[in-house]
Amino acid sequence: MEKLKQTRAKLLIASVAIVVAIAAAYTPGPKASMTNISPLTTDKVMYDGGSDYVAQCTRCHGGDGRGQTPKGRKTHAGDLTKSTIGNAKGVHMIAAGKGEMPAFKNSINADQIQEVMNYIRGFRR
Repeated sequence: MEKLKQTRAKLLIASVAIVVAIAAAYTPGPKASMTNISPLTTDKVMYDGGSDYVAQCTRCHGGDGRGQTPKGRKTHAGDLTKSTIGNAKGVHMIAAGKGEMPAFKNSINADQIQEVMNYIRGFRR
């Protein structure tokens, strides 16, 4: 019985170590690297473009950025994996909207919009 308890304890410790390693290795965004994710700090608040993208953009552009969601196909959402739009134009498009894409300048701030643009760059191939 004591050996069974020790084995269970070892398995628990090993599984916790695996979970911690996976959590430490997780990088938000597709093909993300430290070069295309650069959170801005404003008033000691960290902005994460990935979480804003998920909250604001996935219903049309999808988690993979291809725009192949039901709503994305209906509204002709752009395929972000093929986008060649530059930073300034992309930021403007997110802020002001375009076509059926709504403007986000009233729902997220300028730093968050820039971080969404940084996140979107990770979709490009």
